[in-house]
Amino acid sequence: MSTFTPTLPTPPWDMTTPPTVQLVMTIIVGALVVVSLVGALVYWRRTGSPVGVLVIAGGFVCCLNESPVDILGFCFFPVDGWTVYTMFDRPIPLWVCLAYALFFGALTFVDVLLLRAGVTRRTMWLSLLGVMVVDVLIEMPTLASHLYTYYGDQPFEVGGFPLNWLVINSLGSLLASVVIVRGWSFFSGPRMLLLLMVPWAAYMASWVAAMPYFGTQNADVPTPVRWIGGAVSIVVGLYLIDLLFRIGLRGARPTDDPAVEEPVSPTPAREVQGV
Repeated sequence: MSTFTPTLPTPPWDMTTPPTVQLVMTIIVGALVVVSLVGALVYWRRTGSPVGVLVIAGGFVCCLNESPVDILGFCFFPVDGWTVYTMFDRPIPLWVCLAYALFFGALTFVDVLLLRAGVTRRTMWLSLLGVMVVDVLIEMPTLASHLYTYYGDQPFEVGGFPLNWLVINSLGSLLASVVIVRGWSFFSGPRMLLLLMVPWAAYMASWVAAMPYFGTQNADVPTPVRWIGGAVSIVVGLYLIDLLFRIGLRGARPTDDPAVEEPVSPTPAREVQGV
């Protein structure tokens, strides 16, 4: 009985890391993580809540997702970089792990603060679009410097960067934010340590929306089918992002912060009059 084996592209294993670019990226991303941690520590001092520090640390833990998602989405980092860990034969460099602490940690915490402040859905969208623009401006020159690459027949690719990743990454970070906001009272006491796992679990859960893109990338299908798969993932991802904005804003309860006093409910008029 014959078997069918799809023909998939292979990573450029002979790709090498540009040392200067790696050093610059590690310093820049590392410095931003330090700044984020300082902000989280200030928040801790003012509110008595270490949630920011824990979420940033959870973002770093989330970097364990990078190896499997690189396989699904055809992303590759050279094997000769400053590797933190290797999983499924995919090396993950230091600057990427720091970027996870920044994107899935610090950015997630910023979204938590915005949602709990009760900003408008329009503000959340503008904030997200701003992050996407910055992401593209960082990714394109980094890809051009060959610090890493996306390979295969990628849809919606601009300057070597498949735009699907803007939605995939944003959805994962936002999902973690909404889980934290809606579960704010749950993540207290010893259970607060569970925040270390929230970004990791949320990012993996968000891959549901990315599956049309991942599935068509990893199947022996014509190029138009890959574009359809990528388009479906983008549309579904954007819809879920908007839905999460609504859910997160509906669950905002700023008075749960230790630094904010719970308002005293006025005595009903009937009770005052003895009715």
